[in-house]
Amino acid sequence: MSAERSGQRAPAGLADTSVFIARENGRPVGRLPDRISVSVVTVGELQLGVLLATDRRTRALRGATLDVARRSDPIPLTEAIMQSWAVIAQACTVSGVAKRIQTFDALIAATALEHGLPVITQDRDFDLIQSVEPRLDVIKV
Repeated sequence: MSAERSGQRAPAGLADTSVFIARENGRPVGRLPDRISVSVVTVGELQLGVLLATDRRTRALRGATLDVARRSDPIPLTEAIMQSWAVIAQACTVSGVAKRIQTFDALIAATALEHGLPVITQDRDFDLIQSVEPRLDVIKV
């Protein structure tokens, strides 16, 4: 059971890209843990958003969001994370949910598992990952 579901705030968590995008777009974000970590995968996804921006205003807004993520001392991918990702990807494939799961989400989930952190997200795909990898703690905000 996650801290959020039990009514307590988790002390730390790994913020998924959806949390950054929600804040950027002004979408409500629930209570966040006291300490937020970020994966380099999220930094890459946010960088792609900057590169795909079609106007100056959007590029600046996305660039500011990217800067916030970069200042969070992103967690790099390691061999252990990639091994966890392979286990998650295999479980998703065997269970049939692989078509719905993005590689980036599975990498973020693997990073959270290896660092003992819950994933903080607004993305429903993490529920699917959790269904095949019950050790993953997911906190919806």
